[in-house]
Amino acid sequence: MKTERTSGYSGIPTTSKCLVCEHPDGGSAHFGSTSCLACAAFFRRTVSLNIHFMCKKDKMCIIFHELRMICRACRFDKCVKAGMRRECVQKRRSNKKVPKKHMLREAEIKMEIVDDFKYECPGDQTDDNSPLSVEKKSPPEFVPLDSPGMTEFKYDIPSTSTSIPQPERTPSRQSNEPETSKILNMNGEEVLRYYVDQLKSSMDRRRMIFTDDALLAVVEERGDMPFDATEPPPHSLKRQYESQRFDNLLAFDFCKSCPGFDLMDREERAIFYRACSLAYCLLDIAWITVQAYPEERHEPFMMYTDGSVCSINDMSYGWEDEEEIAAHEKKNSRLFLGFIQRFHDAICTPMRKLKMTPVEFAALKALCIWKLGYCEFTNSMRTIGKEHQNALFSGLRVYYEDLYESQEEIGARFGNLILLLGTVFEMNCLIMETYKSAEVFRLFKLDELSKSLLTL
Repeated sequence: MKTERTSGYSGIPTTSKCLVCEHPDGGSAHFGSTSCLACAAFFRRTVSLNIHFMCKKDKMCIIFHELRMICRACRFDKCVKAGMRRECVQKRRSNKKVPKKHMLREAEIKMEIVDDFKYECPGDQTDDNSPLSVEKKSPPEFVPLDSPGMTEFKYDIPSTSTSIPQPERTPSRQSNEPETSKILNMNGEEVLRYYVDQLKSSMDRRRMIFTDDALLAVVEERGDMPFDATEPPPHSLKRQYESQRFDNLLAFDFCKSCPGFDLMDREERAIFYRACSLAYCLLDIAWITVQAYPEERHEPFMMYTDGSVCSINDMSYGWEDEEEIAAHEKKNSRLFLGFIQRFHDAICTPMRKLKMTPVEFAALKALCIWKLGYCEFTNSMRTIGKEHQNALFSGLRVYYEDLYESQEEIGARFGNLILLLGTVFEMNCLIMETYKSAEVFRLFKLDELSKSLLTL
């Protein structure tokens, strides 16, 4: 078991009783105070996600370990009063710095991937020329719901605390660490946290390149929506070209750090990169648009990944002619306008109704990357993708159980995310057709990388 990070704080009571829920036997040093593992896990997740709970009564609720339902706002307040400190929550560590005792030999990883695939698809045969035989370097109808407002979000690597003891999830307070994938060498919370960190990083990079307050990305590490919707610049074909190139760069950075990527061969990496590139272009446009315009508008706008916007119902704003663009080419852009309208209605509108949080969007984006290209994936890619999917669902359940008391609410939000996958798959096929048509009709300029991805 890992060692809890206490930052060397002195003056911690020597009693074994939890100072938060008063459990008599579970007290130990956590975050500068003495608490049980359950209260430490609750404090760590609340701080790392920057969740703000609201007390439904008078902020004087009883916090006691034998109570089945405990007010989370009052529980967090009691954690602070007991001496727990935010700065003691463990910061994110590199996924590549893995203790030797947790590393598996490559032969073991290869056998596990092959065995897992045979178990899932007993009728298929494993390719003897599997890329995993080469030596690798790494270890192994829509229901609208209200969701909590989150203007900021953080999701850092956890401490050793375990989950809050609930009968539906953990049968005992003395439960073990969350199950860790032997292929990814990460548990569910860590995988979900990785994707949230990638979302924050991409937003900060866009702030650096496309806004006037780039320094904020350096000094504050904000990770939030970088663009202002009050006076956005009009979208143009030239901006489309530049923003697409930058999205491709973000997808490249993601691929290089994604757990399991270095277990793929050349062809697998190209297929996986195309899925990532589409996600960074397609889904990030939807997310930025919803963040810029959280309410439905009579005359809606679409905001792109560089902060520029265009009108959706007509061409009254955006797509202006530029010196290097001929007038007849703008007429052809109506083909792209039809896709924008369908994309807004199919993706942006449901995301608004769901009031999706950054953590949920990061999970949706990750699921889309691993699921939408499934039919093109090799056997080993499908096994790695399954590990990511299972870890994401596990991490989401922990996240939801900290936010919602009702299992019906948790199930509904899970269901809405999964329903969106089918819609995104349809839009994914449509954007591929649109880009191919754009090249035929010279609708807008495509860089060489995008052209090569269309031919894979």
